[in-house]
Amino acid sequence: MRFLGFVSFPTSPTVLPPKLLLSLYRLSFSSMSVATWFLVVLVTAAIDTPASTAPSMQENRSLQIVTQFPTGDGQRYGFYPLDPNTTREGVLRFNHLTIDPATGRLYAGAINRLLQLDSNLRLEEYVSTGPRLDNPQCHATGCPSRDITTSLMDNVNKLLIADLESQTLIACGSLLQGACEKYKMSNISIKPEFIPHSVAANDENSSTYAFIGPERYNAWGQTNILYVGTTFTNRGDYRHDVPAISSRNLHNLEFAEYTFNKQSIVYIDVKYRDHFLVKYVYGFNASDYAYFVLVQKQSHLPEEEEKGYISRLARSCISDPNYDSYTEVTLQCTVNLGDGKPQSYNLVQDAKVAPAGSDIAMQLGISVGDPIFVSVFSPSRGITNEPLSRSALCVYSLQEIETRFDENIHMCFNGSTKYRNMGYVSGPIQDGKCPTAGTTGNILNFCEVGLKISGMSPIVGQAILHFPDEFITSVTIANTESHTVAFLGTNDGSLKKVLLSGNEAFVYESIVIDKGNRLMPDTLISPDGEHIYVLSSSKISKVQVEHCSSYTNCSSCLDAKDPYCGWCSLEKRCTVRGDCQKASHSSPRWLSLGTGQQCIDFEQVLPDRMPINQMTTVHLTIRTLPELPAGANYKCVFGNAEPIDALMTGFGLSCPTPPVLERPNIPDGADHVLVPLSVRSSETNKDFVSRNFAFFDCSRHTVCTECVKSQWACSWCVYDNKCTHNTSCQGIISGENNQANLAAHGAQYCPRFVQRQEPLMLPNSVPKEIVLEVENLPHPQVGHSGFQCIVSIEGANLKVQARVDSSRFIVCDKTVYSYEAVTGEYEAEVTVVWNINHHVDKTTIILYKCEVLGSHREHADCSLCVTRDTRFECTWCGNSCVYRHSCLHSPFTECPKPRIDMIKPLSGPIEGGTLVTIEGSNLGLKESDVDGKIHIGDTPCTLVDYEVSVRIVCRTGRHEATDTASVVVGNDAGYTESAVLFNYKDIRLSGVYPSIGPQSGGTQLAITGMYLNIGSTISAYLDELPCHVNATQASSTRLTCVTSKSDRVRRIDRLTLSIDGANRTLVGNPYNYTHDPTIMEIKPLTSFASGGRMITVHGTNLDTIQKPEMEVYFDNELLPVNRTVCTVLNPTQMECPSPSIAKRFMTLRRNERATINGQSTPPQSLKLKESQLSLKIAFIMDNVESVRDLEKHFKSLRNRLLYVEDPKFLAFPRNIKLYKGDTLVIEGENLIFASDESDVNVTVGTMPCNVTSLALTQLVCIPPDQQPADTDELGIKTENGLPLVVVRVGRSLRFPIGYLRYEVIKSYPIPPEAIAGIAAGTFGLVFLFVLVLIIYRRKSTQAEREYKRIQIQMDTLESNVRMECKQAFAELQTDMTDLTADLESSGIPTLDHKNYIMKVFFPGVTHHPILNDPRSRSNVSRTNYDAAMIQFEQLINNKYFVLTFIETLEAQKDFNIRDKVNVASLLMVVLMGKMEYATDILMNLLLRLIEKAVNTKHPQLMLRRTESVVEKMLTNWMALCMYNYLKDYAGSSLFLLFKAIKHQIEKGPVDVITHDARYSLSEERLLREQIEHSVVTLHVVQDDLDEKIQCKVLDCDTINQVKSKILDALYKNTPFSLRPSVHDVDLEWRHGRGGHLTLQDEDLTSKCSGEWKKINTLAHYGVKESAVMSLIPRQNDGFSVACKPPCHNCKPSHYHHQQQSIHHHAHHHHLHRHANHCSSTHLPSTPNHNLISPVMYNHPVSGLYFESQHSPPIITANGDVESGGNQRLYHLVRPIEESHYPPGMGFTSSKHHHPERTHKAIPEIFLTRLLSTKGTVQKFVDDFLNTILTANEALPSAVKWLFDLLDDAAKQHGIVDPEVPHAWKSNSLPLRFWVNFIKNPDFMFDINKSTTVDSSLSVIAQTFMDSCSMTEHRLGKDSPSNKLLFAKDIPHYREKVGRFYTDVQRLPQITDQEMSSAMQQLSASHANEFDVIAALKELYIYVSKYYEQILEALETDAGCRKLHLAHRLENVACTLEGEETSAC
Repeated sequence: MRFLGFVSFPTSPTVLPPKLLLSLYRLSFSSMSVATWFLVVLVTAAIDTPASTAPSMQENRSLQIVTQFPTGDGQRYGFYPLDPNTTREGVLRFNHLTIDPATGRLYAGAINRLLQLDSNLRLEEYVSTGPRLDNPQCHATGCPSRDITTSLMDNVNKLLIADLESQTLIACGSLLQGACEKYKMSNISIKPEFIPHSVAANDENSSTYAFIGPERYNAWGQTNILYVGTTFTNRGDYRHDVPAISSRNLHNLEFAEYTFNKQSIVYIDVKYRDHFLVKYVYGFNASDYAYFVLVQKQSHLPEEEEKGYISRLARSCISDPNYDSYTEVTLQCTVNLGDGKPQSYNLVQDAKVAPAGSDIAMQLGISVGDPIFVSVFSPSRGITNEPLSRSALCVYSLQEIETRFDENIHMCFNGSTKYRNMGYVSGPIQDGKCPTAGTTGNILNFCEVGLKISGMSPIVGQAILHFPDEFITSVTIANTESHTVAFLGTNDGSLKKVLLSGNEAFVYESIVIDKGNRLMPDTLISPDGEHIYVLSSSKISKVQVEHCSSYTNCSSCLDAKDPYCGWCSLEKRCTVRGDCQKASHSSPRWLSLGTGQQCIDFEQVLPDRMPINQMTTVHLTIRTLPELPAGANYKCVFGNAEPIDALMTGFGLSCPTPPVLERPNIPDGADHVLVPLSVRSSETNKDFVSRNFAFFDCSRHTVCTECVKSQWACSWCVYDNKCTHNTSCQGIISGENNQANLAAHGAQYCPRFVQRQEPLMLPNSVPKEIVLEVENLPHPQVGHSGFQCIVSIEGANLKVQARVDSSRFIVCDKTVYSYEAVTGEYEAEVTVVWNINHHVDKTTIILYKCEVLGSHREHADCSLCVTRDTRFECTWCGNSCVYRHSCLHSPFTECPKPRIDMIKPLSGPIEGGTLVTIEGSNLGLKESDVDGKIHIGDTPCTLVDYEVSVRIVCRTGRHEATDTASVVVGNDAGYTESAVLFNYKDIRLSGVYPSIGPQSGGTQLAITGMYLNIGSTISAYLDELPCHVNATQASSTRLTCVTSKSDRVRRIDRLTLSIDGANRTLVGNPYNYTHDPTIMEIKPLTSFASGGRMITVHGTNLDTIQKPEMEVYFDNELLPVNRTVCTVLNPTQMECPSPSIAKRFMTLRRNERATINGQSTPPQSLKLKESQLSLKIAFIMDNVESVRDLEKHFKSLRNRLLYVEDPKFLAFPRNIKLYKGDTLVIEGENLIFASDESDVNVTVGTMPCNVTSLALTQLVCIPPDQQPADTDELGIKTENGLPLVVVRVGRSLRFPIGYLRYEVIKSYPIPPEAIAGIAAGTFGLVFLFVLVLIIYRRKSTQAEREYKRIQIQMDTLESNVRMECKQAFAELQTDMTDLTADLESSGIPTLDHKNYIMKVFFPGVTHHPILNDPRSRSNVSRTNYDAAMIQFEQLINNKYFVLTFIETLEAQKDFNIRDKVNVASLLMVVLMGKMEYATDILMNLLLRLIEKAVNTKHPQLMLRRTESVVEKMLTNWMALCMYNYLKDYAGSSLFLLFKAIKHQIEKGPVDVITHDARYSLSEERLLREQIEHSVVTLHVVQDDLDEKIQCKVLDCDTINQVKSKILDALYKNTPFSLRPSVHDVDLEWRHGRGGHLTLQDEDLTSKCSGEWKKINTLAHYGVKESAVMSLIPRQNDGFSVACKPPCHNCKPSHYHHQQQSIHHHAHHHHLHRHANHCSSTHLPSTPNHNLISPVMYNHPVSGLYFESQHSPPIITANGDVESGGNQRLYHLVRPIEESHYPPGMGFTSSKHHHPERTHKAIPEIFLTRLLSTKGTVQKFVDDFLNTILTANEALPSAVKWLFDLLDDAAKQHGIVDPEVPHAWKSNSLPLRFWVNFIKNPDFMFDINKSTTVDSSLSVIAQTFMDSCSMTEHRLGKDSPSNKLLFAKDIPHYREKVGRFYTDVQRLPQITDQEMSSAMQQLSASHANEFDVIAALKELYIYVSKYYEQILEALETDAGCRKLHLAHRLENVACTLEGEETSAC
């Protein structure tokens, strides 16, 4: 620290010993001056703790603020104590901030201070720079004259520049004429070098800006100098020597050039200096220029002052030492406020230059990394330079700025402008005029002949972001991925994060950094780019640039629109790209902003339910499944069952269901159980998608109706009396949800009772028959017993014999039925059964008791009895009510007079109005019997409500005085007077408490007075606002009510209480509504799980709440976990103990542990993270809503409480500890995760033990000096006479640690332990030395042996390479055979038009509403929807509407690529019948797209990607136009190409696990091993075939591969979808006489080696040439886990069990279509061999195939079938782990020797096999390309039409580059159509495409794409093999493409009439193919979604307005809602 020249003290964080402090204290009052004493105070303060990042400091701040300086927690920094008056420097106010990128150190300049901080804002050094004695009249060197009086003045930091080359810090202040000091950056407290030159402005408010940049003033080199801009201040005479702009050398800050003819300075002319003040906002260096950003008056002339202020850019060449080239140009930022008049914001507030990210660079048309200039502007208040609080953000490319500067200079030199308008800059040349045009000649470089020019033509920018009510004060730029982000600081302390783009931008987040304080321009990005340092006037804050981890799910991560963040799919977390493993491996692994991707989820689970005891394969359709690296795979997880390996399919995954034993039990009373079905990747072991899957059990239903109505596919077997999911039993009724729609279908076929209008009524204890009518009555069979009725009454079952009457009535015999309950009616249940337990139906009957129905409160009541419903047949008989037929007396005459049982209430106000309820009996038969006959004393009581005989409600009249009186009631038989009396009372009010509460209401008020609990209705009002009374808690003197919400803060004048007819008021401001409380800060934000940690809450108006409570919630739960009551300390502070979540915490930890135990042990570093739970905090403060949802109402508040494990304190060993003085150490765990010293309380007995430190595992405290009494902390005596040590944490945790015994011992000079330690250490070192020596000797001999062995291996390897090369050469020469003979085929399985269209338009979609038969619609009644759709179709047929509709949709931000593709396809379906019109629409859209494209930098990219509706429309249109061409002409060559590749691949070995093949075009799918194999010819015998078929297979083929090839031969001409599956047949080897052997891929004989198992092949079984084989139907697999003997070296395998279950229950899988290896002379075209049941051929055709040849369902793509102890399978090549080899070698060691592999060859030598495959299929590639690139009469006219359209458009737009139309054509036909079909031949043909074939087709597609490009690609040895393979052919193909385009161009022009007729023919062929109404409905969804925007667009478009299209669209909506269209 430096202070007025005193020597600095070290700022070490050590604590000064108390003695030193005491001596300093004494010194201060004896011999020290005031200044010295002040220094001591500074020292003692400065050694306090520096800025800390401890959690306790942060918890009150935003999640992203890592730390702040100063921390704001009351810590002192020596220069910054709480009271600014205690230091000379005053309040800490920052001015500037700079950073050293190498060390990360920060340097801050403030008023009177300079600070050096580390990267975490901890103070390292501090220098005081003021106040100092100074006077503006003094020179920079000091005051020479004594006449000038000096005073202490504040030193404002004006400049702070880090000179990184010399590692010095230049700091200039406002004192001493703005002179500077140079500090060492390593330690600023070292005395600086003072430089007495006036550099900066010498007052607080005038601007100064400086930056370090290069100069080239001399030819011999370039150095860095300081460019400075300084506002003129006029404070003192010396200011006239300070230039406006200057260049200074960095060594001594002298002017860089100062000779008679070169002066590197610019002055404002002395005439204008005083009033023409220039503000310097920013400066920078770019290319050959230095720039300054200025704000100045528009005119320098005083008389033109009303023109106001403008912003300008000033520029000078860095090679111009005289500033002759100084040029200024106006900088404008215009804002479109929506009123049509753009407004210019004229005051620039801050600006920054930064390199452009790729997105913005593309939009601005510049290169990535080129500089952009980002600035913020505000408008001025009138003609002043005071900004208004509105702001705009403008972005300019520096290229654009330089161009505009050059333009302005040109205008001066070429005579466009006469004057240079630089009158305000002193020293003008040529009287300020421009040179005469033509006199200067041709100037190449304006820097050499520069004239100072003020440009007329401004640099204009359009605001990309406008802040109508915020004042932006700073801007900082950063790049992430392809995005550019701006961090904007506001005047009120917020930081806004903005995603920039060239034409618009948006704020994606705001953080409050320093509320209410302006954020300064000096905001810095940290060197690592992860943090941003924000400077406000009072604080420096370190803020994270992102907080991705706070987003817990995919949608919140992507919805945040944070360009730094993306969703790491497989790790299930939101991260920056760098934190997501293998993010670049495949795009769905890291989903981020701008990629257009959506979160991964199931689209379909098929099936999503199944019987509990069945097995099947579940197909999961998942969009954009990330690719996994080799070795990783996906697993399906069904609930708690073992994860099952999933098989990758074209649409997602498929996996078998778990074994029956692993499925959960269905709970009692339920018929199903739901388990979560999740997908997990073995790479991350996390489930990333989940959905419920149902296992059901039909047999849980025992009743027919329940069974057939269940939600599952259940059916009822009538004669077996059971519910089942099978449909094979006698008398079956299929369920309502069963697909099998049998003759008897649904509940109406169940035996059941006919519904009765009235329930069956039976009197109690009277014998009666029960007659029930039955539908579908079953007829008992022989051996079945008859019918019985079972009557259930009160839990007892009464069995009654029944008979059948008239074949439809069941009559239960006459029986007495009775029940015990004292109720009038009782519902009994009657069940009819046959054959003892076969259920027919059940129904309810009603038993009733007249004696109960005719009584009230157990008294017989005559009036009730006679007024009961006649169906009961009750009558009054004597003194009771009985069943009519049971009465032995004569019936009743008249009922007796009333009886009164109860009166309520018994008191009311004298004003009357009380509702009195009187209950009793015989209170009349009807209302008129008692009306007018009710009195209370003399006062009549008016009848209000009447219930026959038993209840009367009447309203009391007014009574004059307080009184008591009896109640009198009469009827026709007489009057009765009550025994109890009614009281009239006079109510009084005396007060109310509390007197204030929040305006949201909810405050409970206590109203005091007399007689407050009388009467029937009570209400209270505060003025007119109701206060809701709680009558249940009322007493005579106290009543409570809860206030309602007030719309404002208000004073209440009166409280009104209404009790019945009485009103009482309390006046004189009894209550006030105040502002709702707010929460500003909660800290600390961590707690231990048991709760009780004191959380301090800061806010406002907290004292208005009587009982505030704190709650904690889990994110996805509505109910709180727990809550606690808070204590209000004052209006701004309250304390809340954290709620306990111990139970939930333990449960979650237990589950977590169970999960972890199933996997491997987690690393220790994860321990803290796993034990954390973050919960939301909410407060209950009466009815204040804002504090219940802090996230919504207090966005910047940190509102999550982090719960960690409870701390644990360990007891003393043996429960007693000896205390020998000094400190007491208590061991523990997790002590500081959520507590600090203030939370922990330690007692020894009843005395405190002062805590001095708390660490993770230790607590240290100082016990009392003397041993306390032998008690615990409550003073209760202990048994062993020692004080108990107890640790309490918070309010809820108590740990008894043990007992403390005091004992003092004497100390040894050297403890014996130390001596023993030294001896042990010496011995250890000697031992270590000997050990190293022995190891070294052993290693050296081992190395020698290893070297010899390697030499032998190298020789072996060499000979293997030689052999492989020879073989490849031979193969290439001999195998160039013509495949055509093998490929002859009697037909091509072409898909029909409907399936073809579905595959192209909606790839992967099998069920779509448009597939409904449109003709069936005519039979169905028309709905509003259909009528509306017909109207909508008329609209679609309007061109204006369609074009406006598409344009509007594309303008919506949330209208994504998926939607665009869907809309295009739906539109084409609707318009398929009107192809002419569709073509017109397409043409309009294409021309629009072309217009857009030609204005971009790369017009040739048009149609390259699907970015709008038109691209997909074009694809679909091409597909429609090309179908017949493809089917009749080009399809055969494509099919032959596919077959050729398939045939060639299957000619050699194909690994079924890895899909690698010996013959492949793709390097990725190349089998890089020498596999010994031979061809085996099999004779296939089938029972229904007369002769054997010969079939060629390989002896290395698996059994499934052999079956596949045989099936290929048998079903040679059958489309793939109609063939049987390879899993439905077995292969039988017939040899010898009657010897039959079934061959399988895996059985008891399978070879095992360690954990590896080899799949069986023909060679394994020893099958030789000419073996006889037969395919037989699938047998029951005898090979199962149960009976499997142990295999040598094998681990247990679940494979067989799974495979068997799959084979038993699998559906008929689709099979690969194989090449024709087999030959036969007579083969039926569609054979029906005995081995296949006919049902095989009828299953529906699906586009989803199993890879059944190459991967049986159980084997995954990489063969790692690892789950638990599973066997790992391999076929041809066993993957060998790295550990098996010595480093760097390719040979196995003898220890791990594998019998089938003698060497590991160099894989690259097998690349020649690619050539061999290419050579063979080359002819087919050429044939196919020749076919499609021939312009002949077969070519559809649509192609010619489209190409002509593109050519014409190019001509119209003046495009001369032939590459552009060539690229457009390539993108439209080859890329959009042919490449699609090359890659997916299954879009056109009914075939199956294996992974290996697919990879080869991709190589051909890539070759074709390369051929369509005009640019040459240079290829070398490092180029990918698929490019090199066809490298020589591509130029030839490219020529062919060019020729094709030329030929098409030469074809005769297609006339409109020809095109029209062609389209009409197409339209006719498409008739009634799809349901257009369904397509319109799908399309209308988008109309509904963007209804308002579409209406608005139709209104604004003139053409649409003329046709009233908006009105017609509204009519559609009206029709849809069923309204009359006329009403619209």
